[in-house]
Amino acid sequence: MTEVLLHEKSRQLGAKIKYYRTLGGMNQTILANKLGITYQHLSRIECGKQTPSFSLLIALAEELHVDMAELISNGRQLYY
Repeated sequence: MTEVLLHEKSRQLGAKIKYYRTLGGMNQTILANKLGITYQHLSRIECGKQTPSFSLLIALAEELHVDMAELISNGRQLYY
């Protein structure tokens, strides 16, 4: 996978996480606290600058009440 494609996938994932977080009425601090991470870490994930670990991805899906497959699918693409 090329570096550009990997960055694009990270950006898409981050945008979906942000979408579902805001849909659920949470700010970054609230969600980060529920996940046991800093809001800065969550911000980097949402911006596509960092990819979450598999275990964090599972926890994100649970906290956002969304199927993990939806988060990582190519279907809906959201950009902010």
